[in-house]
Amino acid sequence: MTLAAALPVRHVVVPEAPEPPNATWSNCLVVGNEVVISGVTANPATDAQGNILSTHAQATRIIEKIQAMLVAAGGSLDNIYKLVIYVTDINDKGVVSEVRQAWFKSPFPCSTLVEVKGFAFPNLTIEIDAFARLDVFMSQATRN
Repeated sequence: MTLAAALPVRHVVVPEAPEPPNATWSNCLVVGNEVVISGVTANPATDAQGNILSTHAQATRIIEKIQAMLVAAGGSLDNIYKLVIYVTDINDKGVVSEVRQAWFKSPFPCSTLVEVKGFAFPNLTIEIDAFARLDVFMSQATRN
């Protein structure tokens, strides 16, 4: 039996989204042209004075981290075709929409929004997974 050639895999690490030394996950992997970004949070979700960030501020910080990982992977936010967004309060859906509209243009990436009970750290109110392809440009998408 002959095995097909394996796709190249690259582990992307950026200072904006550091991985803990003993992490059992990767924040960002590039598999061929696919970029998989997992569970990005605003941790630590506080400002310089120690105040907990709003969901809007956390979402913005998360998108900035995702953008940094994509740039390091050789792409941009324009390559994102799918987001999975987890929030602790589904009433924040309007806030999440505002942040998406600030960072993405139509046609927007596919998106799933799910309410969850909590996250690994108590100050977190939102977490985002992103899926992108370096050969996909949402700004060039057409409607049928």
